[in-house]
Amino acid sequence: MDSSSTHEHVQRPNSLRRVDTFSSSNHDSPSLYNDEKVDLPSEVHFSSSSSDSSSTARGTIGGYASSIASVAGSLDTLKDGSAVTQLTFSRLLLAHVGAALTLFLATTDSTIVSTSLPTIIADLHVPQSQYPWVGISYLLTQTAFQPLYGRFSDLLGRKIILYCSTTIFLLGSLLCGVAPSYVSLCIFRAISGAGAGGIVSSVWLITSELVEERNRAKWSQALSVTWSASAVAGPLLGGLFSDESGTGVKLSWRWGFLINLPIGGLATLFLLISLRGIQLQKGSGMSWKDLWRKFDFFGLTLFMGGTAGVVLGFSFSGQYLWSSPATLVPLCLGFTALLFGIVYEMRTTRDALFPPMMFRNVSVAVILIIAFLHNFAFNAGTYFLALYYQAVDGTTALEAGMRMLPYSLGSSLASVPVAWFIGWKMRRSNTTIGQKIVITSGLAISTIGFGLMILLNEKTPVALQEAAPLLAGIGIGMLFHAPYQVLTMALGPRGIACATSAFFLVRFTGSTCGLAVASAMFNGQLSSSGDAGTLISSGGASIDLRALSHLQPLALRQEALRSVAKAIQSIWMLCTPCLGLAMLISPLIRTASTAQHEAEAKQQRPAVEEKVSPA
Repeated sequence: MDSSSTHEHVQRPNSLRRVDTFSSSNHDSPSLYNDEKVDLPSEVHFSSSSSDSSSTARGTIGGYASSIASVAGSLDTLKDGSAVTQLTFSRLLLAHVGAALTLFLATTDSTIVSTSLPTIIADLHVPQSQYPWVGISYLLTQTAFQPLYGRFSDLLGRKIILYCSTTIFLLGSLLCGVAPSYVSLCIFRAISGAGAGGIVSSVWLITSELVEERNRAKWSQALSVTWSASAVAGPLLGGLFSDESGTGVKLSWRWGFLINLPIGGLATLFLLISLRGIQLQKGSGMSWKDLWRKFDFFGLTLFMGGTAGVVLGFSFSGQYLWSSPATLVPLCLGFTALLFGIVYEMRTTRDALFPPMMFRNVSVAVILIIAFLHNFAFNAGTYFLALYYQAVDGTTALEAGMRMLPYSLGSSLASVPVAWFIGWKMRRSNTTIGQKIVITSGLAISTIGFGLMILLNEKTPVALQEAAPLLAGIGIGMLFHAPYQVLTMALGPRGIACATSAFFLVRFTGSTCGLAVASAMFNGQLSSSGDAGTLISSGGASIDLRALSHLQPLALRQEALRSVAKAIQSIWMLCTPCLGLAMLISPLIRTASTAQHEAEAKQQRPAVEEKVSPA
């Protein structure tokens, strides 16, 4: 039924309660909800048609990130006054435990391979030039499928999408665990990524719908802890399952994927039990015809195809010359698709991924650039810092995971005081000046941290090996909340949906490109750093970077370690100016009034009545 539907005049009984409609979004994890209450008179007029309304969810980790951009456009009003069963506390708790476990698996899977990749490369006899594709394939499909899940949940229902995406994720995990080759592993990781995108989207949306508005922040904070824990646990678990000598038990990197099956099965069982009989909304009531007519399929194809072309080009640069057609053709096609996509987005009549108003707003443009560069550096750091500890320092995979704690834990814990400072500053100024301070400060700290990481070589003291990543991690972690908040404030309530979708598409694309470009830099520098570097880069599957610290004779070992250390230094030399550029443009962000935003939100987002069944 459209917006011209006949309005009905009803008396509001005591058995009805007020709920705000919303759509969730994440970065990397929403932690707080900004719910504006709108008091209704005893007599209200409402339409049975769906209304466009949304509320924001703040993120903590990312990273990587998976996100809830896919539900940014979801319209979560009740259809025909359908009731949602009120859960008892025990069922609500069980639902959140199941949701937290499922979310933990999906978010941990993006970083669990960071410490196990050297082992995977050696076990499957893969050339070093193909090092990043296990991570890239996962991130590409997770990003590509994000915008689709919100629309599909409108048509099929929230629970169905959650169960289906979990099944896809677990199937991909099973196939990864038994993959006979590196190519098949990358394909199966792409399957897992497609499922992970739906898990991240659905978990935050469903749990938000289950909890009353006044308790939503408390329950969402519990899931935020899960997200933060996954950023720390990923490298540790990857190292644990890959390290056969440090645990006393012979394990395999394959368990990093197979462990998802029993945990995912248990989480699904919890969700099936707790959500049994719960009638969740199907959203806006959009039909398949509406989806085909309005969704920006061509824009999404251009964006993801262009990204894939750029990633392929940079990846092939490690195997071929930059002047080779294998490198130039995908790069040229990729950048052409992205440029054409920008022109298309400014002219399309569909629900554009990047509406024209986003290109006209300076603050929005700056935030999107910062989001890209921030995740570019963060993901490159996650993967190649682990490689530094294993290849140059000669640590085991598990020890590398432990050594990465300053970087991963620092980025996770930094969000806590930052969230407090932003809230305190907003209460005092009613503006986004706090977010602007945090963004600029975080970029400055992370720039210094990555700059210090350039000093890391084969002879660097352990103290500096820990201090520099800690500083970089703290700076990176400060940017998980603030940019998204500024973006939604800059565009206002009407632009929240498109802003969320665009923000997380750019953010996850930055993560994907960061890993691809860093790998190209690593391979290129390694092949030009002397005889030992050339030996390593051209040695194909016969070179195990983990064994360099035991290479004989001593002179060859020292040269090899020096070559690998310089190759990794080139990545920090790339990330440092990227973050520095982001810091320099951050003052261009305009301060927005939070009071004005709240007033506009109340006008655009009227409350909706919902009947509550007896407890």
